[in-house]
Amino acid sequence: MKHPNPRALFTPEYFIELIEEHMAEMDPPVAYGQHINAEIASQMQDSTELLDSVLSLTPQKAAGGAASAESGELRLIADLLSRLRPQVDVRALRQKIKGDENPLNVVLTQELQRYNVLLARVRRGLEQLEQGIKGLVVISPELEAVQGALRDGKVPLAWGFAYFSLKPLANWFEDLGDRYDFLTNWAQKTLPFHFWIGAFTYPTGFTTSLQQRYSRKGGAPPIDKLEFDFVPVAKLPGEITEHPKDGAYVTGLYLEGAKWNLEKMTLCEPEVMELACPMPVVHFKPIQKRPKALPNMYACPCYYYPKREGTVDKDSWMLTVELKSGEEKPGVPIPQEFWIKRGTALLMSLAN
Repeated sequence: MKHPNPRALFTPEYFIELIEEHMAEMDPPVAYGQHINAEIASQMQDSTELLDSVLSLTPQKAAGGAASAESGELRLIADLLSRLRPQVDVRALRQKIKGDENPLNVVLTQELQRYNVLLARVRRGLEQLEQGIKGLVVISPELEAVQGALRDGKVPLAWGFAYFSLKPLANWFEDLGDRYDFLTNWAQKTLPFHFWIGAFTYPTGFTTSLQQRYSRKGGAPPIDKLEFDFVPVAKLPGEITEHPKDGAYVTGLYLEGAKWNLEKMTLCEPEVMELACPMPVVHFKPIQKRPKALPNMYACPCYYYPKREGTVDKDSWMLTVELKSGEEKPGVPIPQEFWIKRGTALLMSLAN
């Protein structure tokens, strides 16, 4: 790109032209065996990172507006405190389920313990920050970090220890309430007919408990000889009114890089802008390990959240779910390599 007039440089039009030239030189996603949605997702991620960088450079408080900013922060804190769920008494729950050796009861109590710790930390942080803004206590560096995150609409790092999430603050708080409601209903009522797998801080503990419960049946193989058969169910969660004989019905999974064909019950190509497509209810059914893999299946990796690499000390990958690969044309199955190039995976939670 040539500009004989130096004054034409560094104008908005110049940068737009530069970006368009750069985009024109890039290979399309299909050249790498990927769907156009992969390019859309990448551009959205780049835009988010750019906007986060711009936001981090903006002044924290405008001159003369400190009082109004603090008033807004106090309103936000009061709103968040009002939305926090009351904690379940885990000790009373243990007494209630005493004598019931269902391994899922152990999962329930452990999950509620972790969430109770999280709720206590969130409540304590909000209450201390409220006192600090009112001038009743000194705002420590930790509280200042919480204050900065709330101001930017983000989840404070101190609250992210319990489980992975990329959600903004408002969505994260709503999601936290939904997760705790799911566990509370289970604790106060009875075993649910279907399980929201994304509500667990450790989903692998839940899946292991399903295999433990099955292995305790008379004549069942030991747990190290078991695997899951993943059977999609053509029913909405509200239409499921009984427990399966073995295993559990699971909800809350999303497909990235593909979608589910409800008529053929196979993987298929998503439409443009269908970046994450909901999976139907899936029956996690414990079975004895097969001597060899089933044909025409895609070994789909399942991650806790969209950041597939996780962190240094904790993996995002949870398990592998075998799904029917579909057909290119009648009698010709889609090879597994096709979905591998598409980066097709299951997610237990989304970024919004």
